[in-house]
Amino acid sequence: MGLKFLFFKDETQNPTNSFKDRAAALLVSHARSWDYKKIICASNGNQGASLAAYASVEGMSCLNIIPRIIDVGKKAQMIAYNSELEVIGETVDDAIEELLIRKNITDFYQGSPDLNPLTLEAQKTIAYEIIKQVEEPNWILIPMGSGELLVSLWKGFHELLEANVIKRLPKLVGVQSEASSPIVDEFFKDKGSILKNQEIQNSIALGVLVRNPIYKDLAIKCIRESEGTVMSILEENILNSIDKLVRYEGIFAEPASALTIAAVQSLQNKNVFDDNEKIVCLITGSGLKAPYILEALSSQTKTTGKGSIIITKLKILSQISLSGEKGIYGSKIHEIISPGKKISGIYQHLKDLESKGLIMRKKEGKHILYFITENGKKVLDALDVLITLL
Repeated sequence: MGLKFLFFKDETQNPTNSFKDRAAALLVSHARSWDYKKIICASNGNQGASLAAYASVEGMSCLNIIPRIIDVGKKAQMIAYNSELEVIGETVDDAIEELLIRKNITDFYQGSPDLNPLTLEAQKTIAYEIIKQVEEPNWILIPMGSGELLVSLWKGFHELLEANVIKRLPKLVGVQSEASSPIVDEFFKDKGSILKNQEIQNSIALGVLVRNPIYKDLAIKCIRESEGTVMSILEENILNSIDKLVRYEGIFAEPASALTIAAVQSLQNKNVFDDNEKIVCLITGSGLKAPYILEALSSQTKTTGKGSIIITKLKILSQISLSGEKGIYGSKIHEIISPGKKISGIYQHLKDLESKGLIMRKKEGKHILYFITENGKKVLDALDVLITLL
């Protein structure tokens, strides 16, 4: 990338392969100190998986309320750690709303990252470790969903400044996917930008797919105080960033983490960084939690035979499932799964899936929308269970 000092804070090395082990360790300890036997969490994956693991160690039961749109590897971890699961709504916003109106959870410890401020206290330790290894970093790039991680780091850096451990604060760059970028849109609103429709679109960065970020205003305040900025990244640049990180650094990151790599490249192309500035990208979680990414990377090699055909069909089925009640066009599936290849192959797969009763079609004008059937959902659920056994 032509940068002299580029660092990656690799949180995939934690026990359940994400930065959320910091929060889970603290929250479960706190729950035990108050004699709770059960913990509840509404999240889009990483915190729920971590809490399930740590609760298991302490002999506590864990209830995870998760959205339908979630990385299958995170869901598999929850199942493996013996967590009870309830699927509510499309995104984590729906799961949180459901949790807030429940009346029978007084005997549960609240483990949801957006609803328990101890999450910030745990995650701010990332800032401590960055300073311990990289003295006086100039830029910190952070993926944003609800904005809570960015606020955590800003709190950590402020405490280090007040303790005279550091002499200045780094500039923060909050990064989102263009498929869902409510914090970025709000940040630039006063500069005359047009706010996009915040309807959730298809995205591979499911870890930061949030419709109404609870920490939005506070995250923007922190970014402005740091004299930093925000960016939204094109979906097609995410997979390329994952590939670069794997090939050149040996780090297999989840799509949400790869947003920071794409942002660095974009800022470097705009000559934002000075030659001697130290830049830190936060890698929040492992790509193993999103198995379809592994398949997408491996498909760059010449794969033939029935295995690749089945993989393609499962990818198509997954994309149709993600579209929910809106449905999805065949051309959009082609754009996501196999750009640059003949679209006829996608339509052949769609025909096969329809003949097996896994998907259905609906005509909209001159176009055809595809929807998943109950049998199709069962196939994907069976895949989830299979992954937990591997």
